[in-house]
Amino acid sequence: MMGRRRFLTRVIPTTFWVNIVIRSLSRNAEAKTIENESYKVLTTTEAETLAAWCTSIVSGADQAGVARFVDENLAGDQAASLLLLRYLDASDMAGFYRNGIMGIEKECLHRFGLSFARATVVQRMKLVEAAIASETQVWTDPDPNFFYFISRSDAVDVVYGTQLGFVDLNVPYLAHIPPPRSW
Repeated sequence: MMGRRRFLTRVIPTTFWVNIVIRSLSRNAEAKTIENESYKVLTTTEAETLAAWCTSIVSGADQAGVARFVDENLAGDQAASLLLLRYLDASDMAGFYRNGIMGIEKECLHRFGLSFARATVVQRMKLVEAAIASETQVWTDPDPNFFYFISRSDAVDVVYGTQLGFVDLNVPYLAHIPPPRSW
């Protein structure tokens, strides 16, 4: 029979090392989760700005995953991209989105002194309206009105161009060939 003292001298170090190993595995799992959630082309800040911009145009675009949609299509084969920009003169699609997002940030900082994602709904709408009317003060490239047109198309595609979007519109989804994924 093992005495208490001998039992504790064996159990405590074992418990200590098991705890370290479990914490290490947990941290590795958290790191992999964060890595899997990161974007392929856009930075997290760019994705946040794009999602806020698109949600200002089409309600619910951020929850529908517009930033992930754009990022995945920018990272993939341009010939298979689902972005409207693919069909227009777009030799550098990633550059177009990056410049547009940078323009949004510059304009918002110039007008309101804060990033677009931190702006109020009213401030965001003023910026969207300025882009539509081509009345931006510091944002010139790409053309704000054109960026609005492209990003609005992306937002509409993600929110309403899916089976769930059709349900929200109360329109029957009658796809000849069902898509392999939601978008």
